[in-house]
Amino acid sequence: MVHVVFCMLALAACGLAPQDTEGPVRAAEAFVAALEARDASAIIELIEPSEWRAEIGPELRSYLGLVAEIELSDEHYQIVEQQGDTATVQVTGTFRYTFAEGGASGERQVDLWVETARVDGRWYLRGVSLPQP
Repeated sequence: MVHVVFCMLALAACGLAPQDTEGPVRAAEAFVAALEARDASAIIELIEPSEWRAEIGPELRSYLGLVAEIELSDEHYQIVEQQGDTATVQVTGTFRYTFAEGGASGERQVDLWVETARVDGRWYLRGVSLPQP
């Protein structure tokens, strides 16, 4: 038991402590849940604290107003890169959606990369993008 504790302390001292792989994935899952709920306020709260965070609200609400329903199915979350307090989570699955005006609907395979950052112990969204070919 003493050896295990010593090894853990030695790894932590060398900067080799286990990375927090759950936090970035939970942040990406919370983003998808807020998107499915079409909850702009929840999405804004997930964004890394910054001055522009409040500025995005009207535009985000406008975009979410165009969609009557959105759901991600067959989702898979995977960390593709992590360095200290930043991580990128790949989110794949199928978005099913219905537009508010006209009621058109469809589905689309998605491959989102959610950039996350840990600030004061909490994981936030830094950006969301489609991977480059």
